[in-house]
Amino acid sequence: MLPFPRSTGEIFGKPRPTFAGLLAFGAFATAGCSVGSGTVGPPPPPAIIVSVSPLTGTVLLGNTLPFTAMVTNTTDTAVSWSVNGIAGGSSSLGTISATGSYTAPSDLPSPASAQITATSQADHTKSSTATVSIISDITLSLAPNPANVELGATQAFQATLTSAGHPDTAMRWTLSGSSCPTACGTVDSSGRFTAPGILPSPSGVTLTAQSVADPSKQISAAVTLQAILRYS
Repeated sequence: MLPFPRSTGEIFGKPRPTFAGLLAFGAFATAGCSVGSGTVGPPPPPAIIVSVSPLTGTVLLGNTLPFTAMVTNTTDTAVSWSVNGIAGGSSSLGTISATGSYTAPSDLPSPASAQITATSQADHTKSSTATVSIISDITLSLAPNPANVELGATQAFQATLTSAGHPDTAMRWTLSGSSCPTACGTVDSSGRFTAPGILPSPSGVTLTAQSVADPSKQISAAVTLQAILRYS
């Protein structure tokens, strides 16, 4: 007589696969088939990177400062330049050329800085920004200083601006004193002073030239008004 199997998991001494084992094997085989038969696409291209150099800079009024832009992960390395978001810049903020040469404005802006941005032409969402500080080294001189001017006469004053940059050389001219504004004379936009016809008291006025490029820079001259007596 043949021996009866010791368990339902054995037939003639060999293990018989259980139902749970068959399920596990089927799941593995199915997963393996899915992986093996699926199509794996190429990896996405690396993101475009834009780098501006230098990242910070300082430039005098009216002078130029060159910037360069490096674009990686694309064959199209062209960029467009802007100043504070304005393509090519503006007269009040400074302008930038297609090659990245920034020219500061001739008048000091407020605040005295600008954002220089290079944007990839291949992908307009990729850009890099640098900050440039705009500074003034203006010094002023005024002649004649002091001055004596006869009542009713005119006197031309000359304000000289000195700078290593290329600032606006225009001046704002003003008069001050206890007799101003009605009895101290007048000054025009070129610095030509005309004395009043009647001697004020006190007889002195102050004439001031202020830089348009940098209003913090100004210089004054003391003007003494004189009544000249003439005898026939």
